[in-house]
Amino acid sequence: MNRTSSEKQFLRQFAEFVETDQVAPSNEVDEAVLRGVAKDLRPAPRWVYAKLTLTGAGAGFATLTLCPQFGLGFGLHNEFLHTLHAATSPLVFYLLCGALFMSLGALLGGLVLTRQDIRAISRTRHRYFAAYSVLAYATLALLGSEAFVAASLTWMVGAFFCNALCFRVMVRLRHA
Repeated sequence: MNRTSSEKQFLRQFAEFVETDQVAPSNEVDEAVLRGVAKDLRPAPRWVYAKLTLTGAGAGFATLTLCPQFGLGFGLHNEFLHTLHAATSPLVFYLLCGALFMSLGALLGGLVLTRQDIRAISRTRHRYFAAYSVLAYATLALLGSEAFVAASLTWMVGAFFCNALCFRVMVRLRHA
């Protein structure tokens, strides 16, 4: 078998590499690498929650193009939703609206976050979902005009449970 000059040169360079003395990195380089790895493996929960909040807010605005929440919507008049609202009790309707509003953000959040991000927030994620649901409700209530406290509080219940459920489902699907 004939070896070309480039193969011989490659083998010669490899042999030189193997025969060279080991070079240890400085302590500063070691510490910098360890800090970088630790940062990647244990992200700060506030940054994970910021990422999750931005994802949820973007999805919420996208949802408003189809489904108006408390009179606030960016899409055209939707006769189906008005018929559904008239046919169901306000408690059930707002429960479903809260669930619909949060589901897209929770599903996208489950896709966007890394395993390390999910691990970083695993103990406090339900508190975050509850706080985010209240914040989303308050924002929609301030911007909209149809927020009826008794009925729309069920919106937050639907939002919380759907947020937690959809996020968990997406995380399990991604890591299955």
